Amino acid sequence: MKPMRIFYAALIFIFGIIASSCDTIIVNADEDTKTVAICFPNTTPSWQRNGDALKKLLEEENFVVDMKFSDTVEKQQADVEEVIKHRPKCIVIGAIDSAAFVDTLKPAKDLKIPVIAFDRIIFNTDAVSYYASFDNDSIGDGMGEYFEAALNLKSGEGPYNIELFAGGDSDNNAHIFFNNTMKILEPYFNSGQLVCKSGQKTFADACVADWNSENARPRIKELLTKYYAEDTLNVVLSPNDEIAGVILEEFAAAGKPFPIISGLDGDPKAFERIRQGQQTFTISKDPDVLTAKCVRMIKAVVEGTQPDINDVSTYDNGVIVVPAYLCTPMIIDKTNVDMVKNQ
Repeated sequence: MKPMRIFYAALIFIFGIIASSCDTIIVNADEDTKTVAICFPNTTPSWQRNGDALKKLLEEENFVVDMKFSDTVEKQQADVEEVIKHRPKCIVIGAIDSAAFVDTLKPAKDLKIPVIAFDRIIFNTDAVSYYASFDNDSIGDGMGEYFEAALNLKSGEGPYNIELFAGGDSDNNAHIFFNNTMKILEPYFNSGQLVCKSGQKTFADACVADWNSENARPRIKELLTKYYAEDTLNVVLSPNDEIAGVILEEFAAAGKPFPIISGLDGDPKAFERIRQGQQTFTISKDPDVLTAKCVRMIKAVVEGTQPDINDVSTYDNGVIVVPAYLCTPMIIDKTNVDMVKNQ
Protein backbone atom coordinates (compact mmCIF):
# COMPACT_ATOMS: atom_id res chain seq x y z
CA MET A 1 0.00 0.00 0.00
CA LYS A 2 1.37 3.39 -0.87
CA PRO A 3 2.02 5.73 2.08
CA MET A 4 -0.46 8.35 3.17
CA ARG A 5 -0.11 11.38 0.90
CA ILE A 6 -2.41 13.80 2.67
CA PHE A 7 -0.83 16.15 5.16
CA TYR A 8 -2.29 17.88 8.23
CA ALA A 9 -1.37 20.60 6.86
CA ALA A 10 -19.35 43.76 -14.46
CA LEU A 11 -17.71 43.38 -17.33
CA ILE A 12 -16.82 46.69 -19.19
CA PHE A 13 -16.66 46.20 -22.97
CA ILE A 14 -16.47 48.29 -26.16
CA PHE A 15 -18.54 46.17 -28.49
CA GLY A 16 -18.16 45.41 -32.17
CA ILE A 17 -20.52 42.87 -33.67
CA ILE A 18 -19.53 40.32 -36.25
CA ALA A 19 -22.25 38.23 -37.86
CA SER A 20 -21.17 34.69 -38.57
CA SER A 21 -23.86 32.40 -39.99
CA CYS A 22 -26.51 32.22 -37.25
CA ASP A 23 -24.09 32.98 -34.37
CA THR A 24 -23.13 36.41 -33.11
CA ILE A 25 -19.64 36.95 -31.74
CA ILE A 26 -19.30 40.06 -29.60
CA VAL A 27 -15.73 41.26 -29.91
CA ASN A 28 -13.97 42.97 -27.07
CA ALA A 29 -12.44 45.95 -28.85
CA ASP A 30 -10.22 46.89 -25.91
CA GLU A 31 -7.47 44.31 -26.20
CA ASP A 32 -5.87 45.53 -22.97
CA THR A 33 -8.90 44.73 -20.82
CA LYS A 34 -8.12 41.68 -18.70
CA THR A 35 -11.46 39.89 -18.80
CA VAL A 36 -12.07 36.51 -17.23
CA ALA A 37 -15.32 34.54 -17.36
CA ILE A 38 -16.13 32.14 -14.52
CA CYS A 39 -18.92 29.58 -14.90
CA PHE A 40 -19.59 27.66 -11.70
CA PRO A 41 -22.39 25.47 -10.37
CA ASN A 42 -24.88 26.82 -7.88
CA THR A 43 -25.48 23.35 -6.46
CA THR A 44 -23.68 23.56 -3.10
CA PRO A 45 -22.55 26.40 -0.81
CA SER A 46 -18.90 25.47 -1.35
CA TRP A 47 -19.15 26.38 -5.04
CA GLN A 48 -20.57 29.79 -4.13
CA ARG A 49 -17.74 30.36 -1.65
CA ASN A 50 -15.10 29.28 -4.17
CA GLY A 51 -16.57 31.47 -6.90
CA ASP A 52 -16.80 34.54 -4.71
CA ALA A 53 -13.24 34.04 -3.46
CA LEU A 54 -11.87 33.59 -6.99
CA LYS A 55 -13.68 36.70 -8.22
CA LYS A 56 -12.32 38.76 -5.33
CA LEU A 57 -8.74 37.67 -5.91
CA LEU A 58 -8.96 38.35 -9.65
CA GLU A 59 -10.42 41.80 -9.11
CA GLU A 60 -7.56 42.57 -6.73
CA GLU A 61 -5.28 41.76 -9.70
CA ASN A 62 -7.23 44.25 -11.89
CA PHE A 63 -9.12 41.63 -13.86
CA VAL A 64 -12.70 42.28 -14.96
CA VAL A 65 -14.74 39.23 -13.98
CA ASP A 66 -17.94 37.89 -15.55
CA MET A 67 -19.24 35.55 -12.83
CA LYS A 68 -22.03 33.12 -13.63
CA PHE A 69 -23.61 30.50 -11.36
CA SER A 70 -25.81 27.81 -12.89
CA ASP A 71 -28.38 25.49 -11.31
CA THR A 72 -28.60 23.03 -14.21
CA VAL A 73 -26.38 21.53 -16.89
CA GLU A 74 -28.44 23.21 -19.60
CA LYS A 75 -28.10 26.62 -17.96
CA GLN A 76 -24.36 26.18 -17.58
CA GLN A 77 -23.98 25.21 -21.22
CA ALA A 78 -25.91 28.36 -22.20
CA ASP A 79 -23.76 30.46 -19.87
CA VAL A 80 -20.56 29.13 -21.42
CA GLU A 81 -21.87 29.73 -24.93
CA GLU A 82 -22.72 33.32 -23.94
CA VAL A 83 -19.36 34.18 -22.39
CA ILE A 84 -17.48 32.76 -25.39
CA LYS A 85 -19.26 35.35 -27.58
CA HIS A 86 -17.64 38.10 -25.51
CA ARG A 87 -14.17 36.65 -26.11
CA PRO A 88 -12.68 36.87 -22.61
CA LYS A 89 -8.99 36.34 -22.07
CA CYS A 90 -9.72 33.13 -20.17
CA ILE A 91 -12.70 30.97 -19.15
CA VAL A 92 -12.77 29.05 -15.87
CA ILE A 93 -15.37 26.28 -15.59
CA GLY A 94 -16.45 24.27 -12.58
CA ALA A 95 -18.51 21.70 -14.45
CA ILE A 96 -21.87 20.48 -13.21
CA ASP A 97 -21.53 17.59 -15.65
CA SER A 98 -17.95 16.84 -16.67
CA ALA A 99 -19.07 15.37 -20.01
CA ALA A 100 -21.45 18.15 -21.07
CA PHE A 101 -19.06 20.44 -22.97
CA VAL A 102 -17.97 18.40 -25.98
CA ASP A 103 -19.58 20.77 -28.50
CA THR A 104 -20.03 23.79 -26.25
CA LEU A 105 -16.31 24.55 -26.01
CA LYS A 106 -15.40 24.17 -29.69
CA PRO A 107 -15.88 27.92 -30.40
CA ALA A 108 -13.51 28.71 -27.52
CA LYS A 109 -10.88 26.47 -29.10
CA ASP A 110 -11.44 28.12 -32.50
CA LEU A 111 -11.05 31.58 -30.91
CA LYS A 112 -7.95 30.47 -28.98
CA ILE A 113 -9.52 31.27 -25.60
CA PRO A 114 -7.78 29.33 -22.83
CA VAL A 115 -10.12 27.20 -20.73
CA ILE A 116 -9.25 26.12 -17.19
CA ALA A 117 -11.22 23.31 -15.59
CA PHE A 118 -11.66 24.11 -11.90
CA ASP A 119 -11.81 21.17 -9.48
CA ARG A 120 -13.60 18.92 -11.98
CA ILE A 121 -11.99 17.68 -15.19
CA ILE A 122 -13.90 18.27 -18.45
CA PHE A 123 -14.13 15.24 -20.71
CA ASN A 124 -13.99 14.50 -24.44
CA THR A 125 -12.72 17.84 -25.74
CA ASP A 126 -9.35 19.27 -26.71
CA ALA A 127 -10.53 22.78 -25.78
CA VAL A 128 -9.41 22.41 -22.15
CA SER A 129 -6.04 24.04 -21.58
CA TYR A 130 -5.39 23.24 -17.92
CA TYR A 131 -6.90 21.66 -14.84
CA ALA A 132 -6.65 23.11 -11.31
CA SER A 133 -7.74 20.82 -8.50
CA PHE A 134 -6.68 18.88 -5.46
CA ASP A 135 -4.92 15.54 -5.49
CA ASN A 136 -8.09 13.49 -5.84
CA ASP A 137 -6.32 10.14 -5.67
CA SER A 138 -4.91 11.08 -2.29
CA ILE A 139 -8.35 12.10 -1.01
CA GLY A 140 -9.71 8.62 -1.67
CA ASP A 141 -6.56 7.05 -0.28
CA GLY A 142 -6.78 9.23 2.80
CA MET A 143 -10.34 8.20 3.58
CA GLY A 144 -9.48 4.53 3.26
CA GLU A 145 -6.28 4.82 5.26
CA TYR A 146 -8.00 6.75 8.04
CA PHE A 147 -10.62 4.03 8.44
CA GLU A 148 -7.91 1.39 8.30
CA ALA A 149 -5.98 3.03 11.13
CA ALA A 150 -8.97 4.07 13.26
CA LEU A 151 -10.36 0.53 13.23
CA ASN A 152 -6.98 -1.20 13.64
CA LEU A 153 -7.75 -3.29 10.60
CA LYS A 154 -4.11 -4.07 9.90
CA SER A 155 -4.00 -5.73 13.32
CA GLY A 156 -6.95 -7.94 12.41
CA GLU A 157 -9.63 -6.24 14.46
CA GLY A 158 -13.29 -6.47 13.56
CA PRO A 159 -15.81 -7.28 12.34
CA TYR A 160 -17.32 -3.83 11.89
CA ASN A 161 -20.53 -3.01 10.07
CA ILE A 162 -20.04 -0.40 7.34
CA GLU A 163 -22.25 1.32 4.76
CA LEU A 164 -21.06 3.35 1.80
CA PHE A 165 -22.11 6.62 0.21
CA ALA A 166 -20.53 8.28 -2.84
CA GLY A 167 -20.86 11.59 -4.68
CA GLY A 168 -22.74 12.42 -7.86
CA ASP A 169 -22.34 10.16 -10.86
CA SER A 170 -21.59 13.01 -13.31
CA ASP A 171 -18.56 14.15 -11.28
CA ASN A 172 -15.40 12.25 -12.16
CA ASN A 173 -13.88 13.17 -8.79
CA ALA A 174 -16.62 11.25 -7.00
CA HIS A 175 -15.59 8.08 -8.82
CA ILE A 176 -11.93 8.65 -7.97
CA PHE A 177 -12.65 9.19 -4.28
CA PHE A 178 -14.83 6.09 -4.02
CA ASN A 179 -12.66 3.77 -6.08
CA ASN A 180 -9.46 4.67 -4.26
CA THR A 181 -11.09 4.25 -0.86
CA MET A 182 -12.48 0.87 -1.87
CA LYS A 183 -9.08 -0.36 -3.09
CA ILE A 184 -7.85 0.05 0.47
CA LEU A 185 -10.96 -1.36 2.17
CA GLU A 186 -11.66 -4.28 -0.17
CA PRO A 187 -9.21 -6.70 1.50
CA TYR A 188 -11.02 -6.16 4.79
CA PHE A 189 -14.37 -6.96 3.19
CA ASN A 190 -12.79 -10.12 1.84
CA SER A 191 -11.43 -11.09 5.27
CA GLY A 192 -14.75 -10.40 6.99
CA GLN A 193 -13.36 -7.57 9.12
CA LEU A 194 -15.71 -5.17 7.35
CA VAL A 195 -19.31 -6.22 6.76
CA CYS A 196 -21.76 -4.35 4.55
CA LYS A 197 -25.09 -5.82 5.65
CA SER A 198 -27.02 -4.15 2.82
CA GLY A 199 -24.66 -5.55 0.21
CA GLN A 200 -24.67 -2.12 -1.46
CA LYS A 201 -20.99 -1.82 -2.25
CA THR A 202 -20.79 -0.48 -5.81
CA PHE A 203 -20.60 3.16 -6.86
CA ALA A 204 -24.01 2.80 -8.48
CA ASP A 205 -25.42 1.61 -5.15
CA ALA A 206 -23.73 4.32 -3.14
CA CYS A 207 -23.90 7.46 -5.29
CA VAL A 208 -25.91 10.46 -4.09
CA ALA A 209 -27.56 12.15 -7.07
CA ASP A 210 -26.13 15.60 -7.84
CA TRP A 211 -24.20 15.58 -4.56
CA ASN A 212 -27.47 16.81 -3.02
CA SER A 213 -27.31 15.86 0.64
CA GLU A 214 -31.10 15.53 0.90
CA ASN A 215 -30.92 12.77 -1.68
CA ALA A 216 -28.96 10.75 0.88
CA ARG A 217 -31.62 11.02 3.58
CA PRO A 218 -34.12 8.38 2.35
CA ARG A 219 -31.36 5.83 1.86
CA ILE A 220 -29.75 6.22 5.29
CA LYS A 221 -33.22 6.05 6.88
CA GLU A 222 -33.90 2.81 5.04
CA LEU A 223 -30.50 1.33 5.93
CA LEU A 224 -30.93 2.08 9.62
CA THR A 225 -34.47 0.70 9.69
CA LYS A 226 -34.00 -2.36 7.51
CA TYR A 227 -30.52 -3.57 8.48
CA TYR A 228 -29.61 -1.97 11.79
CA ALA A 229 -32.80 -1.90 13.85
CA GLU A 230 -31.23 -4.44 16.21
CA ASP A 231 -27.59 -3.96 15.30
CA THR A 232 -24.93 -1.24 15.29
CA LEU A 233 -23.74 0.53 12.16
CA ASN A 234 -20.14 1.21 13.14
CA VAL A 235 -18.74 2.99 10.10
CA VAL A 236 -20.10 5.15 7.28
CA LEU A 237 -18.16 6.31 4.24
CA SER A 238 -19.55 9.77 3.44
CA PRO A 239 -18.22 11.55 0.34
CA ASN A 240 -18.54 15.08 1.75
CA ASP A 241 -19.46 17.09 4.82
CA GLU A 242 -23.00 18.04 3.83
CA ILE A 243 -23.94 14.41 3.25
CA ALA A 244 -22.23 13.46 6.53
CA GLY A 245 -24.40 16.06 8.28
CA VAL A 246 -27.62 14.52 6.94
CA ILE A 247 -26.47 11.02 7.84
CA LEU A 248 -25.65 12.08 11.39
CA GLU A 249 -29.04 13.78 11.74
CA GLU A 250 -30.69 10.47 10.91
CA PHE A 251 -28.52 8.59 13.39
CA ALA A 252 -29.60 11.07 16.08
CA ALA A 253 -33.27 10.80 15.08
CA ALA A 254 -33.06 7.01 15.31
CA GLY A 255 -31.35 7.15 18.71
CA LYS A 256 -28.30 5.41 17.33
CA PRO A 257 -24.70 6.01 18.47
CA PHE A 258 -22.74 8.04 15.97
CA PRO A 259 -20.54 5.99 13.63
CA ILE A 260 -16.97 6.56 12.57
CA ILE A 261 -17.75 8.75 9.57
CA SER A 262 -15.76 10.60 6.91
CA GLY A 263 -16.33 13.94 5.23
CA LEU A 264 -14.82 16.19 2.60
CA ASP A 265 -14.47 19.94 1.95
CA GLY A 266 -13.65 21.24 5.43
CA ASP A 267 -17.07 22.82 5.97
CA PRO A 268 -17.17 24.94 9.16
CA LYS A 269 -20.21 22.94 10.28
CA ALA A 270 -18.11 19.80 9.98
CA PHE A 271 -15.39 21.35 12.13
CA GLU A 272 -18.01 21.98 14.82
CA ARG A 273 -19.36 18.44 14.55
CA ILE A 274 -15.80 17.15 14.96
CA ARG A 275 -15.35 19.28 18.07
CA GLN A 276 -18.60 17.88 19.47
CA GLY A 277 -17.54 14.29 18.80
CA GLN A 278 -20.16 13.64 16.12
CA GLN A 279 -18.22 13.60 12.85
CA THR A 280 -14.92 11.73 12.97
CA PHE A 281 -12.94 13.54 10.31
CA THR A 282 -13.09 15.63 7.17
CA ILE A 283 -10.63 16.19 4.38
CA SER A 284 -10.17 19.90 3.89
CA LYS A 285 -9.82 21.22 0.38
CA ASP A 286 -8.83 24.72 1.48
CA PRO A 287 -10.42 27.09 -1.05
CA ASP A 288 -7.73 29.68 -0.38
CA VAL A 289 -5.11 27.25 -1.69
CA LEU A 290 -6.97 26.28 -4.85
CA THR A 291 -8.26 29.74 -5.74
CA ALA A 292 -4.81 31.29 -5.25
CA LYS A 293 -3.28 28.64 -7.51
CA CYS A 294 -6.02 29.14 -10.11
CA VAL A 295 -5.42 32.92 -10.13
CA ARG A 296 -1.73 32.35 -10.81
CA MET A 297 -2.68 29.96 -13.61
CA ILE A 298 -5.08 32.54 -15.10
CA LYS A 299 -2.44 35.28 -14.95
CA ALA A 300 0.03 33.06 -16.75
CA VAL A 301 -2.27 32.12 -19.62
CA VAL A 302 -3.48 35.72 -20.06
CA GLU A 303 0.13 36.89 -20.17
CA GLY A 304 1.04 34.11 -22.57
CA THR A 305 3.37 32.27 -20.23
CA GLN A 306 3.43 28.70 -18.95
CA PRO A 307 1.58 28.19 -15.65
CA ASP A 308 2.96 25.97 -12.90
CA ILE A 309 2.05 22.33 -13.56
CA ASN A 310 2.79 19.30 -11.40
CA ASP A 311 0.89 16.54 -13.23
CA VAL A 312 1.06 15.81 -16.94
CA SER A 313 -0.08 12.20 -17.01
CA THR A 314 -3.11 11.53 -14.79
CA TYR A 315 -6.02 13.39 -16.36
CA ASP A 316 -6.71 11.84 -19.76
CA ASN A 317 -10.10 13.30 -20.70
CA GLY A 318 -10.65 10.94 -23.62
CA VAL A 319 -9.14 13.27 -26.20
CA ILE A 320 -6.05 14.78 -24.56
CA VAL A 321 -4.13 14.50 -21.33
CA VAL A 322 -4.90 17.76 -19.57
CA PRO A 323 -1.93 19.38 -17.78
CA ALA A 324 -2.85 19.91 -14.14
CA TYR A 325 -1.79 21.49 -10.92
CA LEU A 326 -2.91 19.40 -7.95
CA CYS A 327 -3.02 21.01 -4.53
CA THR A 328 -2.53 19.06 -1.30
CA PRO A 329 -5.58 18.52 0.95
CA MET A 330 -5.47 18.01 4.72
CA ILE A 331 -7.09 15.55 7.08
CA ILE A 332 -8.87 17.32 9.96
CA ASP A 333 -10.02 15.40 13.03
CA LYS A 334 -10.22 16.02 16.77
CA THR A 335 -6.42 16.13 17.04
CA ASN A 336 -6.01 19.24 14.89
CA VAL A 337 -9.44 20.80 14.34
CA ASP A 338 -8.68 23.70 16.68
CA MET A 339 -5.61 24.55 14.61
CA VAL A 340 -7.51 25.29 11.41
CA LYS A 341 -9.50 28.36 10.52
CA ASN A 342 -13.15 28.18 9.59
CA GLN A 343 -13.41 28.66 5.86
